[in-house]
Amino acid sequence: MKVYAFLVSSGVDLVRRKAVDITQVPPLDPLKALIHDYLARGGTIWACPPCVKARGYGPEDFIEGVVIQGASAMHERLKAGAASLSF
Repeated sequence: MKVYAFLVSSGVDLVRRKAVDITQVPPLDPLKALIHDYLARGGTIWACPPCVKARGYGPEDFIEGVVIQGASAMHERLKAGAASLSF
């Protein structure tokens, strides 16, 4: 199963290079470890372009594996029958 995480609003803050190193919600593993595992298993992380731009971020601000990608890519997958989970 191919899994995509489409991050919007403050979600894009969490995948910045410095933020991912200090974010942890006990009792879970540190966010950096969780993201590394997700990406290693083939997961994809997309960051909303307007959300990225509004914060003054660029591609260089994000950890490796984060792609700045518009919602149209997600919508294409949904129209093709992909399931979605939103929270």
